[in-house]
Parts: sequence; structure tokens; C-alpha cells
Amino acid sequence: MTQTDFRKSILLLAVAVALLALGPVLLGRSEIRYMTDLFVLIAVAQLWNLLAGYLGIVSIGQHAFVGLGAYAFFALTQLLGIHPFLSLALTFPIGCLVALPSFLLLARLRLAYFAIASWVLAEVLMLILGQRPAFGGGTGSSFATATIKMFGAGVSERIANTYWLCLGMLGIVMASMLLLLRSRAGLAIRALRDDEVAAVAAGINPLLTRAVLFSLCGGMLAVIGAIDTLQKLRISPAGSFSLQDWTVMIIFVVVIGGLGTVTGPIVGAIAFVLFRETLSDFGPLYLAAMGVLAVGVMLLEPRGLVVILTRTVKSIRARH
Repeated sequence: MTQTDFRKSILLLAVAVALLALGPVLLGRSEIRYMTDLFVLIAVAQLWNLLAGYLGIVSIGQHAFVGLGAYAFFALTQLLGIHPFLSLALTFPIGCLVALPSFLLLARLRLAYFAIASWVLAEVLMLILGQRPAFGGGTGSSFATATIKMFGAGVSERIANTYWLCLGMLGIVMASMLLLLRSRAGLAIRALRDDEVAAVAAGINPLLTRAVLFSLCGGMLAVIGAIDTLQKLRISPAGSFSLQDWTVMIIFVVVIGGLGTVTGPIVGAIAFVLFRETLSDFGPLYLAAMGVLAVGVMLLEPRGLVVILTRTVKSIRARH
């Protein structure tokens, strides 16, 4: 990415965030919820894309850190009495501190073994936290009314504030991605992806690079999990540590959008939400359509929808 492209990307991101910030003023309650879900989906997908598409860390256990963030936020606010906004901030170091030793534990494994072990780690964490009486056991627990009102006295106000929190977190994730890929660390990441042997010969430490970024992603996922909990107003093992919502669907979004690209998860998330809202009333046909879309994209262009769209736009411009 050249300096000019980087500046254009940052400017475009700033303009997009500024315009989207008007959502609660211009949109209805249901549209705000859809947009909030989209922000969360893109943010989580970008973090998985960073690990899998750029670092080659294929994890199917990132729901561990989303759920951890939700439970940590509950513990800090409900059990320790810490102010909710400070608790949101504290979920980041908690996620980082758990993610770092988790990665070092799994780092000896490769490919499918790492993926399976990461899923097992997530399930173990869910079982440990889900059995604690302080968290409501297997049924979970709801947040106190006083905590909920900290984010808005009324429902509309709370929905709007949650929208802005999710938008802000998405902006942080996107800006971090752009800054990272532009930095020297970004060069190290690309070097590891393209040729790890040559990268090591050039002085790059693969374990340190991957461990630091895995830890940072774990912290951001924890914050996202805490913010998303504000929509549900409760924690539960099945909901907070949902494999389908936080891992399976995220992988689907990144793969159909374009693995290893910044715009791929955005395109994939938009396509996913459009399919979900259009076909969800058809029951099993909705899932079948998602499968057909995934297979079709992989057969037509394994690099994802973003490449298909780019090629189509260039073709149209060439004709005119």
C-alpha cells in the first residue's frame, strides 16, 4: 500500500464513520439493530482475517475470547462493582492476558491440529465459566437494571449508545488494520505469509510476531464480546460462547468476501446480512442458499467476492 493509498483509505474510513454516526438520528430501531450487528460482524471478521489471511493462524476457537469478554464484563460490573465504562476498557487487557498464554500453549501445533486445539480450548473455557454459580451456571445471568441504565435510561437511548459503541470499535479495528499493514510489522506479517523461511533469515521472529498479534486480537475480541452483551443484556454459555455466531459464520464471511484482504470481510459481511434478512423466513432454505453461495464463489473465484466485484467494475469501465 503506497502512502497515497494509505491516506485515501484513512480518509475514506473517517468519512464513513462520520456518516454512519448519524444512523440513530436517521434510522428506525430495527435498522439500527441491523447496522449494529453488521458492525460487530465486520469487526470480528477483520480480526479473524488478520490471523488466518495474513499470519496463517487458522483458529476455530475465537469465540473463546468473545465469550470471555462478555463474562469478564459481567464479573467486573456485577460482582466487583466497577463502573461499566471502565469495565469495558478492562476487558481488553483481560483478553490479551488470556490470549497470550493460550497461543503459546497451542503454538507447537500446526494447521488442522492448531484449529482443533483452539476449538477445544474455547469449549474448556466455556465449561469452566459456565459452571460457576456466580455467573448463573448453565442458564446464565442477566445484568442489573442499574448497569443497563448506565448505557441509556430508555430502550431507544441504550440502542443508540450501543450502536455508537459498536461503530467506534469497528473504526478502531479498521484503523488498526490499516496502520498495522502500513507499518514495519505489516511487512513482517506479509513476509511470514509469503515465505516464512526467508522471513526468519531476514531476522523476523515468527513466534513473537504471531504471539503479539494473537494476543492483541484476543483483547479486541473480548471488548467486542462485552459490547455485544449490551444488546442481549445477559450472559450464558451457549449464547456468549456461540461457535456458530462467532466462528463458523465469521469464517464464512471472510472466505466468501476475500481472505487476506481488508475489503473482503466488509463485502462478505454485507452479503451475509443481506442473505440472512432476505431468506431467513424460509427456514432451512436459508442455510442451503448460504451453502450454494459459498460453493459458487469458491468455484468462480477462490479469492472471494471482492475480486469478482473488482474485475466486474474494471470490465464495465473498459467498455465505456
